[in-house]
Amino acid sequence: MSDQYDDPYSGYPQPIYSPESGLLWAGTEGQIVNAGVYFLCLLFCWLVVPVIYAMYRCLKTVCHTYRLTDQRLQESSGILFRQTDKLELYRAKGISIQQTLLQRMLGHGCVVLLTSDRSTLVVVLNVISDPHAVARTLRDCVERCRIAKGVREID
Repeated sequence: MSDQYDDPYSGYPQPIYSPESGLLWAGTEGQIVNAGVYFLCLLFCWLVVPVIYAMYRCLKTVCHTYRLTDQRLQESSGILFRQTDKLELYRAKGISIQQTLLQRMLGHGCVVLLTSDRSTLVVVLNVISDPHAVARTLRDCVERCRIAKGVREID
C-alpha cells in the first residue's frame, strides 16, 4: 500500500498523514559535561558552596532529556520550571557529530542538527552516549519523514 494518493486536480501525488509512532530513542546529557566542575568541587570540597553547586549541576544534567520519535525530536530541560522544545524532523537539513578526546574515549559526543526552523536554527544533543548510532537513526527518520510529507529542499 502506498503512503501517497494521486490528486486528480494537481497531477502530483499528495502525502497522506501518518500518526506518530512510539519512541525510537531517549537519552540524557552525560555527566561528562560536568567533569571539570566535579574536579574543582573535589579540590574545594571543604567549602559548602562548591558541593551545592556540584549537586545543582548534576541535577540539571539529569533533567535535560531528549526523546526521538519517527516525526519529532523533543528536548526538555529545567529543574523547577520545565521547558520543552519540539523539532519536526522534516526541517532538519544537516547532521554532524562533535567529540572531544575524552568523549571519544568514553563513547560519548555531541550530535548537531542544522535546521530550517526559524525558532531553533541549531539543535545540539549535548554529550550523549553512542552519538554515531543516534545520528544514523536521526538521518533515517529525517529521510522517512521528508518522503512521507513530500518535502524537498531547495537552496
